[in-house]
Amino acid sequence: MTAPAIVLVTSGPEEPGVAETLTTIVTSLRHARRDLKVHIGRVDGEPSISDILAGLASRDVAEAVLVPLDLVSAASHDERLATLVHSPDIRVAVSRPIGPASELLNILDGRVREALHRNGALEIDGLVLAAPAHGDLRGTSLLGRRARQWAAHHRLPVQLATDDGDGRATATAVASLRAQGRRHITVAAMYLTPTVQYHTMAHAGARAGAIAVTAPIGDSEQLRLLILARYAFGAMELLDGTPTQLPLESDDDEDA
Repeated sequence: MTAPAIVLVTSGPEEPGVAETLTTIVTSLRHARRDLKVHIGRVDGEPSISDILAGLASRDVAEAVLVPLDLVSAASHDERLATLVHSPDIRVAVSRPIGPASELLNILDGRVREALHRNGALEIDGLVLAAPAHGDLRGTSLLGRRARQWAAHHRLPVQLATDDGDGRATATAVASLRAQGRRHITVAAMYLTPTVQYHTMAHAGARAGAIAVTAPIGDSEQLRLLILARYAFGAMELLDGTPTQLPLESDDDEDA
């Protein structure tokens, strides 16, 4: 039997920059794993997840794993995906979201270096970890942990900002660091794609005095490995019929 297909799940408005980034992620996954069928669908737009699953079933694909491309939720996913698990034509498992995994900090380190080079900056003395709001409780807790880990790693103050879409949280975080005497502040964006919300956040951070704002996460080897890890556990669930999840990190664990 062939391996289950991967269906990456996204949501939000269809914007040119966003679509281009998502297409790059899909293309990169297809090149990395030529043995797998990789698709992307939207829970609130086109192509719809149900249409993708129907198309896979029509091509005699028996199983698929849905992987939510959500960087701020750690355990829960859009409840609309639950109805797709009971598709009569194809077996479906929904993996945990990508979530605020520690591996994303490695990607952000690279994005920070790129942003500093782009702006001709040589040093930083403060960081803002900016992310979209409205993740689940577990994701919010892990975002706080990521900020503490990053601060310990770089030995710099790190402010966490979760924005509702107006950029105020990021601007407030930059202002807080400036009030502490920090003048070389970079905003690191834990956003997957260049959405309108990302651009609003970036402009707010720059207006508040940040010397650089990173590009979105986008495509990277670390992201591909995270997607494939979520996919692997979903495929195991399809194999034995038993829900299988990656162990969730404990807030009691020592911060790296």
